[in-house]
Amino acid sequence: MSFSSPIGTRISLDIFQARGQTNPDGWGIGYYIDGLLQVIKEPRPAVRSMLYEFAEHTIETKTLISHVRRSTCGVRSYTNTHPFYRSVYVGGRLSEFAFAHNGTVKDVDRFPPECFSPLGTTDSETIFCYILERLVKRGVVQWTTHDFEFLRDLLTDINDQENEVNCILTNGELLFCYSDENRHNGGLRLLRRTPPFQALDLVEGEDVLGTVEMSTQNIAGPPAEAAMGYIVVTRALTGGEWDEFRPGELVVFREGHIVFPDDRLD
Repeated sequence: MSFSSPIGTRISLDIFQARGQTNPDGWGIGYYIDGLLQVIKEPRPAVRSMLYEFAEHTIETKTLISHVRRSTCGVRSYTNTHPFYRSVYVGGRLSEFAFAHNGTVKDVDRFPPECFSPLGTTDSETIFCYILERLVKRGVVQWTTHDFEFLRDLLTDINDQENEVNCILTNGELLFCYSDENRHNGGLRLLRRTPPFQALDLVEGEDVLGTVEMSTQNIAGPPAEAAMGYIVVTRALTGGEWDEFRPGELVVFREGHIVFPDDRLD
């Protein structure tokens, strides 16, 4: 998610309980406080986790990504659990990146990282390292439309052939969301949110798996002016008036606003 002000977000454990049946290999949340990355993750279903109960009730942030894992590559371990994270110098500036991926990159050997070594054994972390290296080599300081296009083309190249790539990358300031060109898992979709926030049901078919509850109680000023933003999800998880990504589309958010592509600017 990307919002203009820090939002208190509570993701109901029901969704992770249900997903724990088919995604039993871990859960993770990455978020930023005062520009600093915080990552909480475990290689176990969230339903068994006291740590998840803590995370479920305490996070207030502008930028957050969450992930539940069903491994297709790599054993169950902390290092193989999403989101992955790394501090890197890009254009002479230290940035803390987090990354979550849904899908399988079957020819991951085509994208060998040269400088950043994966800590685990997943295809997802390998392409994360590969992406970071390309951004470092490009020397991005202030992101421009050309830089967004560069990242989109890079992800499109990885998504080529039979590779499955739904992914979210963030440096805390920007949230980059890419939807698989062949709509793996239905691709991604987004929803704009403004106060007063209503609980958002997470559904699959006719089953309600849980809710996302959002709060602006600690935000100063008129809520309608102080908080707005977007939630991005995989298509299989939610109902409601969502706007689907186009196949192979990259959408970039900054503090609750879309900044790329031009035809989605708000």
